[in-house]
Amino acid sequence: MINYRPKDIAGKLALGFLKNPLTSVLGISLLLLGFISLQVMPREEDPQIAISGGAVIVPMPGATPKEIENVIVNPLERKIREIKGVDHVYGIAMHNVGIINVVYKIGERREDANLKLYDKVMQNMDQLPKGVMQPLVKPFDIDIDIPILTFAFYPLEGKKADYEKLFPMVRHLQHRINAVENVAKTTLVGAHKPQFNVEVDLNKLSAYNLSMGQIMKAIQSIAVDVPNVKGRTKDHKLLIFGVKNAIESVEDVKNIIVAQYMGSPIYLRDVAKVERGIDFQNFKTAYVTYKDAHTPDEAAKAKPSELKEQITLTVAKLAGTNAVFVANDVLKVMEEYKDELKKLGFGYLVTRNYGKRANDA
Repeated sequence: MINYRPKDIAGKLALGFLKNPLTSVLGISLLLLGFISLQVMPREEDPQIAISGGAVIVPMPGATPKEIENVIVNPLERKIREIKGVDHVYGIAMHNVGIINVVYKIGERREDANLKLYDKVMQNMDQLPKGVMQPLVKPFDIDIDIPILTFAFYPLEGKKADYEKLFPMVRHLQHRINAVENVAKTTLVGAHKPQFNVEVDLNKLSAYNLSMGQIMKAIQSIAVDVPNVKGRTKDHKLLIFGVKNAIESVEDVKNIIVAQYMGSPIYLRDVAKVERGIDFQNFKTAYVTYKDAHTPDEAAKAKPSELKEQITLTVAKLAGTNAVFVANDVLKVMEEYKDELKKLGFGYLVTRNYGKRANDA
């Protein structure tokens, strides 16, 4: 057997490692270091980059998308483009509301970007038309606004689903998940919770020379939040919206003074029908629909039921934390409530799991 002696640098280096007793120690140390890095370093699918952005939401009850575009979206877009560091601006005009989304260039400081956007909107409030409600400036945070987990709750076949009891159960579950280490934010969309329903008769509004905006402002004075109007008011139609966390009884809502007519107060009961019920809501706004004035009440009440199956819980994590560990901890909490949900006639599906995708990658 020929005793081969390498002459090149790479061969001599490899031969030195083969005969060195420290090679095995170095190999074990590298494996241990890799294992520690795998456990300590954050694992997630989304890149860690500094992206700033936000949205300006401007409600204008009763306005058409074309009106919203001309008097709200286009003027605000022009002004927002004047902000230094803005990369993209695009607006959305819908019935009763305009939304302007803003994206800054990569590297812009989030705090400075949010402040500049708020200042620009407030400085140009005088350019907005009469009837516009207070604009809402919502900053966008990529670290906590993109959920790593989403759960969809659905009624089990063969069981009677109790939607009204589901809300407090999922709300309690949400509080439990909020307490999980490194969970940043949870949201609940499509919850079915008790509320007051107000059916406004537009014919009576016209008789008293009132607008839907006046009704909304009157209700806002006793409600936590303004109902989110998503329907264009038309002749011979009633607009139905829910009031979130308002006051204690139907009579209290009926006795709200909305305006004065010839020296006499006009109460909400004079222009609307108020009843207690349940409907779909998230934690910020109420779901809105409308019915024809000649449509029976039973048919109107049946419309929201078509949306009952859309109840979603989202979970976002803190920036720089391990998506795999956070997702696993949340899934353990969800498993604890599986039997209690079944008693109410519900199951759940994991519709998004970025922790698993990051781990598989």
